[in-house]
Amino acid sequence: MNKFMDVLEKYLTPFSQMVANNHLLQSIKDAFILGIPFTVVGSICGLIKSQLEYWLTQAGVSLDGFLGSLIHVLGNVGTVAMGLMGIVIVLSSSYFYAQRLKENNNKVVPLMTSLLALVSYFATIPWEVAGESETLSGFALNYFNYEGMFTGLLIGLSTAWLYSKLVKSKFTIKLPDSVPTGVLNSFLALIPISIILILFSIVKEVVVLCGFTSLQAVIAQFIVTPLSNVGTGLPAIIIVILLMQLLWFFGLHGFSIIWGVVSSIWLPLFMEQIDTFAKTQSFDSITQVAPNTISNIYAMLGGSGSTLALIVVLLILAPKKSAEKEIAKMSLVPGIFNINEPIIFGLPIVLNPMMFIPFVFIPVVNAIIAYFAVSMHFVNPMVVLNSGQEPIFFNAWVLGAFTLSPVILMMILFVIDMVLYAPFAKMVIKQNQKG
Repeated sequence: MNKFMDVLEKYLTPFSQMVANNHLLQSIKDAFILGIPFTVVGSICGLIKSQLEYWLTQAGVSLDGFLGSLIHVLGNVGTVAMGLMGIVIVLSSSYFYAQRLKENNNKVVPLMTSLLALVSYFATIPWEVAGESETLSGFALNYFNYEGMFTGLLIGLSTAWLYSKLVKSKFTIKLPDSVPTGVLNSFLALIPISIILILFSIVKEVVVLCGFTSLQAVIAQFIVTPLSNVGTGLPAIIIVILLMQLLWFFGLHGFSIIWGVVSSIWLPLFMEQIDTFAKTQSFDSITQVAPNTISNIYAMLGGSGSTLALIVVLLILAPKKSAEKEIAKMSLVPGIFNINEPIIFGLPIVLNPMMFIPFVFIPVVNAIIAYFAVSMHFVNPMVVLNSGQEPIFFNAWVLGAFTLSPVILMMILFVIDMVLYAPFAKMVIKQNQKG
């Protein structure tokens, strides 16, 4: 066992350090995390609006007046919060990447970079929308919602990188240091901004000449679709979970490290499902399993490693006033809200050979069961994005559009986790009593 752990540590530690130190991956992670509040608010408001509208209509209640206005308000919040996520990603990805590039280049201005990225994004999308009888001037909404997220991410990151290179090059206007900082930054950015906007405008023209409607269509066909086909199924989910758990076992925050890599592929797929449900109000219209709901919700009951079950097992099995029971008491309330650092570092689970197998592989068991339960339509798919801090079981009820099948599945998984954790908890208690 020690040799196995030495091998894991040898290869995982450099990998985690590489990811943690990679400005690009960390910027992607931060950008998607920053976007979560918007999608949480948007999806919940959209869900409440649709449910309210349905039940009031069923009850024969008029939707004129206050109730109608309330429904319109909720619908508007859902539309703008979810419908502008592509723009949020453009701004946030460019800003976070510029912040990190600024560490080695003090001429980079993150706010200027974000604004430039936003304008660059608009430079790549069509300015016309096909109407019923004529072509109208305007932008199609699909360029701003989840469909534009991946393209927005690429443009945001590439704009920040190009801007950092250009403001440090000879292609700038030089002014004396006595010039106020705001004026200096504006003139310093004139030529870089011109070059970048011309470059993205050329890209747009080349894309059209090649027969595509937009850069987004090119990226969707040649990048997003192939990545989605390879990286969103059960094997990918299992690999991601194993990597997260292995990193956590060595005391490294597995979610923070891995989420930056997979979020750009997984989150747009989930948001597409949220949008589909909002439009159809039907679970049958959702044909794929959102990988993030499997890995982040069902696989991790009470946090990474699905440790809430272990806490309950320790409360049942550990002797009174033992260290294990006291740690379990201290960890219970945070665990209910998916915060499990107290049990991970208090028991400890980190670098504890006895806890390696359950901590790493119980989430995989959960993921496999949940994946097939959802894909075979025994359980409704989740169609609301959460913040990650809602209490266990309640989160499944809300994310499943106030339906019970996700809650029932979560309860079944919780019981299975308790059974699987029990023998290992007994070994830990027995070992500590001997010590």
